[in-house]
Amino acid sequence: GYRASKTAVNMVGTNLKHDLAPKGIAVALLHPGLVATDMTGGTGISPADSARGLIQCIDRLDLANSGAFWHAEGYELPW
Repeated sequence: GYRASKTAVNMVGTNLKHDLAPKGIAVALLHPGLVATDMTGGTGISPADSARGLIQCIDRLDLANSGAFWHAEGYELPW
């Protein structure tokens, strides 16, 4: 169920990309990476580092890359 919900969110984002493009609105699909939280047992990068990476991805967002799935480290993820 967890993985299916993540796929569903990406599909909603892809549909939003198509629906909002005529209005000039870009859509970001973002993966924060493995973030050190209770869920990961403290394993991973700090939430602050993840947030910095996500902000950089958002800063690069435009209509040309709208709907792409980006990792917080700046590379595009296939899905």
